[in-house]
Amino acid sequence: MNYIEIVNDAIQYIESNLHRKLALEELASRYYISTTYFYRIFHAVTNQTVKSYILGRRLTAAAIELRKTDRNIADIAFQHGFNSHEQFTRDFKKMFHITPYNYRKNNISVALKEELDVVERDFRNKNKDIIIDYSCRELKEITLLGKEIFFQPEIRCELEEAIRRGNNFEEEYFIKGTAGRLFNVMRACNSNGFRINCFSGIPAGEYTGDCSGLKQRTIPASKYAVFRYPDILGLFFHTVLGDLHKWLRVSKFKLNKGVGFDLFTLQTEDYEQTRKFYLYLPVL
Repeated sequence: MNYIEIVNDAIQYIESNLHRKLALEELASRYYISTTYFYRIFHAVTNQTVKSYILGRRLTAAAIELRKTDRNIADIAFQHGFNSHEQFTRDFKKMFHITPYNYRKNNISVALKEELDVVERDFRNKNKDIIIDYSCRELKEITLLGKEIFFQPEIRCELEEAIRRGNNFEEEYFIKGTAGRLFNVMRACNSNGFRINCFSGIPAGEYTGDCSGLKQRTIPASKYAVFRYPDILGLFFHTVLGDLHKWLRVSKFKLNKGVGFDLFTLQTEDYEQTRKFYLYLPVL
């Protein structure tokens, strides 16, 4: 089994046993690996610990039970593997910032932890840890023609609108157009809340149609770390951020902040067949 298969199987096993205490040793033994190695695999693939995931799912199951039934809170706590009413209340409040009693009484909405949907990608061992697989490339300057949009990824409607507009640009200039490559250059802006500036562009000279209304943007020459991901970045934005944060810490690379953006994605001519894109991170 590869890393993705191990974690997917472990998630299903966890989901079937949320009602009882699960030890790390029990999970690791299913795959005949050490607890340390299983911990590293799970953390690398999910960007969270086994303990935090199990606790979050148990608390979520309990929260659903609190909302749907009038059963005693202590009974619900014991049913979902908590040793006492006090422990359950303490963990519930820490995760949801409200007590189980007030959550039920006041019908307040909280952010539940959904079952993980693991993103398919490749990993490698590096400095005694497991990180997202990568390669390094030196790129010459690339001039793009395209359109830009600002959005807050935490606001679902803005993220969906950004994806829609990106899809429209892709359809017109990449899928139906003559451009052989599609770039999305991204930069985080922290003024007035966390926002993303995304510039969708095609290389100047690769598109033979009407370019009026398109802005120009340059990707500077630099060294880039290259990662491969499936489908659309916006669908699993937090997974990518977790991957890159850990990759920078373990690999010892430094970001090249002189390029004026944080990263860019690249779709090539085989994207429609592979549904894979490349993520480029400028590094030193």
